[in-house]
Amino acid sequence: MRTPSIRTFLAASLLAASSALLVPAAASAQTSPPLESAQAALDRGELAQAERMIAALKGADAVKGKLLQAQIELRTGRYDKAAETAKSAASAGKEAKIAAAPLRAEALAALGKMNEAVAAVREVENEDTAHRARLVLGELLIRMGKRNEAQAPLRALFDAYEADKITESDAEGLTLVGRAAHLLRSYRNANNVYNEAERAGGKKRVETLLFRADLFLEKYDPGHAGQVVSEAAKIAPKDPLVRVAMARVKLENAMDFAAAEAEVRQALEVNPNLAGAYYVKAGLALRDLDIEAADAAINQGLKTNPNNLELLSMKAATRYLADDPAGFEAVKKRVFSLNPEYSTFYQTVGEYAEWEHRYEDIVKMMREAVQIDPADAKAYAVLGLNLIRSGDDKGGLEALRKAWDKDRFNVRVYNTLNLYEKEIQNEYVTVEGQQFILRYHKDEKAILERYAPRMLEEAWTSMVKRYGFTPKTPVSIELYADPQHFSIRTSGLPNVGIQGVCFGQTLAALSPAAAEFNWGNVLWHELGHVFAIQMSKNHVPRWFTEGLSEYETIIRRPEWQREEDPALFAALKGGRIPAVGSFNRAFTHVDSVEDVTMAYFAASQIAVFMAKEFGFPKVASMLPRWAAGQRTPEVVKGSLGITTEELDKRFRAWLTPRLDRYAKQYVPDLHAPPLDDARKAVQADPKNGKKLVELALALLQDGQEPESEAMLSEALRIDPKQPDAHYFKLMKAFKSKNAAEAGKIIAKMIADGNDGYAVRLKAADLAEFQKDLPKVKANLEAAHRFDPSQAEPLQGLYDLASKQNDAAGQLDALRRLSKLDQHDRRVWVRLLRLLTEKGHWAEAKQVGESAMFVDVANPEVHRLYAKALARTGNFISAIFELNSALIAMRQGRPKADEVRAIYADLATAYEKLKRDDLAKKAREYGQMVGPSAPPADQGDKGLRKKGGDSEEL
Repeated sequence: MRTPSIRTFLAASLLAASSALLVPAAASAQTSPPLESAQAALDRGELAQAERMIAALKGADAVKGKLLQAQIELRTGRYDKAAETAKSAASAGKEAKIAAAPLRAEALAALGKMNEAVAAVREVENEDTAHRARLVLGELLIRMGKRNEAQAPLRALFDAYEADKITESDAEGLTLVGRAAHLLRSYRNANNVYNEAERAGGKKRVETLLFRADLFLEKYDPGHAGQVVSEAAKIAPKDPLVRVAMARVKLENAMDFAAAEAEVRQALEVNPNLAGAYYVKAGLALRDLDIEAADAAINQGLKTNPNNLELLSMKAATRYLADDPAGFEAVKKRVFSLNPEYSTFYQTVGEYAEWEHRYEDIVKMMREAVQIDPADAKAYAVLGLNLIRSGDDKGGLEALRKAWDKDRFNVRVYNTLNLYEKEIQNEYVTVEGQQFILRYHKDEKAILERYAPRMLEEAWTSMVKRYGFTPKTPVSIELYADPQHFSIRTSGLPNVGIQGVCFGQTLAALSPAAAEFNWGNVLWHELGHVFAIQMSKNHVPRWFTEGLSEYETIIRRPEWQREEDPALFAALKGGRIPAVGSFNRAFTHVDSVEDVTMAYFAASQIAVFMAKEFGFPKVASMLPRWAAGQRTPEVVKGSLGITTEELDKRFRAWLTPRLDRYAKQYVPDLHAPPLDDARKAVQADPKNGKKLVELALALLQDGQEPESEAMLSEALRIDPKQPDAHYFKLMKAFKSKNAAEAGKIIAKMIADGNDGYAVRLKAADLAEFQKDLPKVKANLEAAHRFDPSQAEPLQGLYDLASKQNDAAGQLDALRRLSKLDQHDRRVWVRLLRLLTEKGHWAEAKQVGESAMFVDVANPEVHRLYAKALARTGNFISAIFELNSALIAMRQGRPKADEVRAIYADLATAYEKLKRDDLAKKAREYGQMVGPSAPPADQGDKGLRKKGGDSEEL
């Protein structure tokens, strides 16, 4: 599941990002070159350089320079000093006073001195040109729970705009108007005025770009937020506010925890008192359930400003996830004493509650939020989405409609209302049962209702028995035939990139019509979450519930397990597998979809190990302990009788021999750390070839290709046999279609003793390009010997056998592939076809059962499976499958003779059961079938899908 946008930070601190010179307008026309140079350095975020320049200013420039100095002190966290400097600068005259007032107010607010901050801007509020002071005043009043009082100063900015006191060429002034509109919840106006500001030169202003990013993030548009923050980073790459904004978009766009942590570190190096940086840092720790680290970051931020609402709300979130109700209530009381209208408090806590599956609690929180601030459209939106997740569609839609009435720019609300009022209402049907309520697409209902409920009942019965627990019923199971319908149903946004999600008592998944995948595996996995989440009262850590659900699928059908051994070995060797006690990090600190897949696999292996070592009853007994509020170390000790450290030690000892084959071959590990981290690692160890390769990868990821190439060359100069460097170069050779270079690199790696699965796959690719089929086969076979758990060599061997009309070779490859590739429909259909052709009926029966979970809508699968059932004496099941074939045919254009053949098979099966009446009827139906157009010939396409790092030569 995706998480909602990170809450906005101390808004007044964003005002400090202004790149405009805060000196009196009349004086700015007479700005001297030294002052201009200091301003330019400040705009670039070169704060130390700007400060040196300001110290050298003399005379009138020194007086004006105080305003710049106050900005620098604000950005570097010297808030007391900034307040003093701004106060001193104000004595230079009326215009200096107008410019200094908001700086002083920001500094005082950053220290938590809100009343003094308000007083500072009140002094100049009525001055004609005090636009920034009025914006800061309005923002401060909102943060003090005085939104109605904030209307006047914020609307005054609109009055100035309408009266042309802020003109179309005034980028700074227009930026302030845009921010005022955002604060007034007038989102369309905010966006329009920011557009004007950009046309007036705002694209070169850090403040304009960061304000705009804040609006984009609030409206669930992290893509555009990332673009404007990147533009800001080009202007002022060292500005701490830019770095914090970059951390936010790194999280929103890709949940890139490592990059976000690096950004926050850089921000705190410049401003060690930046509240927004500590907010992000605490949030990162809290997603890992590292309560101590989250508290440490929060407490560090609160030292500077004990009244910071964002950090206090985050502190409440830590108390909530630590199951400390008294602590939670104490922090909540403090927050609402500071701002009785601060409904954002609940949104902050709710964000982390969602991360830990606490959906019912989120509903309660959002109900309180809308009581506190009935105009909070976002609270209504979160309430509506979570009511739907809890199975209350009626209440959820009612809340979403209220959200839509208050804010027509929440894309999650818009998408979800459209989905329910158009697609679900018109295209889906709901079937209510005792245990389950199932939602199907109309076109899929007839076929899916023959298989999904039966499989779910099997899973339910098995899990109830083994867990000794019966979840609350009915469980709602929603199957979506369109990936966008599923994505919007689960998050309000398109393209979530997952196949299923569980909300405790409701689960949603893609249906077979939406994508090619094993729907049985996904539903079994998600139903496992129902048990773990409910049995733990929504307290199970993510790593455990994911590992347990993966374990459930592994023990049900062997082919349902993942084959991620190479990735697990590389991560283990690279030190990226966290200890069991903090294993949530495996799901958060990832660089790619492959890393997430590896995290699932690693968690499954922990579950497999615990079940084998201690017995499943003890594993299941951990869930009630979490429900009772115990932390993971207590849970492990209480159920397994050992410490988390000992569990981790034993797990790794158990895992090592299972991965032993990888220790004897080269396994690529092209992991790119954050660029800043990679640079520091090389500075600390400049002769380390591996670190140099990682820096090369980080540079390439950052778009610095020449620098990356130079670093790669340096790695090979220091270590001519460095395998990752050679493999990196091999990938480049494939990308540039340089076959000769690719051949040389492969030969050298093998000669250097760095042979292995990945190298042999590349050698097969090269041989295929060179049309050398014997070498293709030899290298694919070598790759399979190096790693029998991977599907790709077998896919290639099948393709070769198919080209050579080698039926035995095809059958051999497909048999082995079916144990590894649970999702590829072609594998199962072709295997089933060959087995029935060869008369291997018992095996075909087993394969047909598995194929149902991959290609349930394919009439050929049902017919072939029916043949195998009939030949093994299972006539009733064969009749069921033949009827399924007829149902599946409704969605296509079957050949008439195929339909007649199915009725003939039905007649034969009925005759075997001594039901001549039904046999006669089946033959009559067969004779009634008219002509139809044949389906288009799809040919016999190859199976091999080259790995993620493959490039076609």
